[in-house]
Amino acid sequence: MGDRTRVLGQTAWSALQSMVREILRRKPGGHLIESRLPEIDLRLPLVLDGHSTSPEAFAADLAAAIEQQIDDAIEEAGAFQPGHAFCHRCEAAACEHSRPPTSRHVFLGYSPTGAPRWMEFGQYALEARHPDFDRLWEANPAFITVLMDRADLHGAMLGSFRNDDRVVLGQVVAGFFTLPPRPGEGRAVLALTLQAVASRTAGGRRRLGLNLLGAAPGGEDLAILWERQSDLPWRRAVRWAQAALVTVAREARTGRRPRPASPGEEPAGWWGAEESLERRVMGILQGLARRLEQDVRGRGRRTAHAGERHEGGERPTRKAIDDIRAAGPEAFLRDERAGTIVVLGDRGRTHFLTPAGRLVSSVRYSREAIDKKRNLGFWLPLGRIESAAARAAALKVGGDGGAAD
Repeated sequence: MGDRTRVLGQTAWSALQSMVREILRRKPGGHLIESRLPEIDLRLPLVLDGHSTSPEAFAADLAAAIEQQIDDAIEEAGAFQPGHAFCHRCEAAACEHSRPPTSRHVFLGYSPTGAPRWMEFGQYALEARHPDFDRLWEANPAFITVLMDRADLHGAMLGSFRNDDRVVLGQVVAGFFTLPPRPGEGRAVLALTLQAVASRTAGGRRRLGLNLLGAAPGGEDLAILWERQSDLPWRRAVRWAQAALVTVAREARTGRRPRPASPGEEPAGWWGAEESLERRVMGILQGLARRLEQDVRGRGRRTAHAGERHEGGERPTRKAIDDIRAAGPEAFLRDERAGTIVVLGDRGRTHFLTPAGRLVSSVRYSREAIDKKRNLGFWLPLGRIESAAARAAALKVGGDGGAAD
């Protein structure tokens, strides 16, 4: 093979790689196979002469062939039809009940007869008395996440409608995401439901996957957003969560664990240690919620002043360490929903730490917002010993603390 032939072949290989990655990037279920995409088997005729030699027609046929194989791989890898909630009433993943009616609706579990229940996210936050519900209607809306477990979602469903081969182990509802306006359109917001779903294939193989439920602001399928935007605000967090679920599923199937089983604990296996499995899945969803909050707030709150401070060396992490060092025991709280440690600093600065002392995020709350969270029982005070331990852990981590990956 001559040098020029080799170069042309390498160019074609690189172009095909880029084409596959681009098609995969705008697929709503692409996160399911992004890190482990099987090979693409391309079998297309290359007509050198005649009426079928149009490069546009060849490109369209090539894209269609790649898309078909990617769609097949997503369907094989998924525990669901991406973008649709499984309807136990219809025993289908694509029926009239399976998609949210608007971009603002989230999935709240199943009715007694197994049909998916949807509610406008702002209305849900109001009824749940979330402390930030009133800020969802501001020009720059609040971003909040809520974690729900299997009992929350399947608890109302009658046993005769249950399909144990299609189970939502837990989910995060999140909103509002603010999308950049298109020419001639106003600001658009949407809420998402991100589900950890377990299913069984026809061959009996168990699978775990992360499903995204939502609709584009115009009511279109969520897939249209992948085509309009190169960087969606939930993309990084979704990829992390899917990779973590794949690891959990693999360990459950093989019986391997990252730690020895506790005395008296059942051997690992998909249902042999179901409670342990669900506990791990809920931990992943908690991490997903934390990453979504970090990413959204990191985009929306990065002001020019913050940028100048960053360039000047006054890092938010360093300010967090200063606040933690100066805080009294009464300034240490526990976020009962997220399991994080909350430290109240000066002028509304509020810092969130993992139990190991690593900084998750720092935000600024009004005194009223802080009091509301405490009065509603979302933030509870730590004892003196716990406060001292939290302070010591944070100071031991030191000034390197960005968000944990």
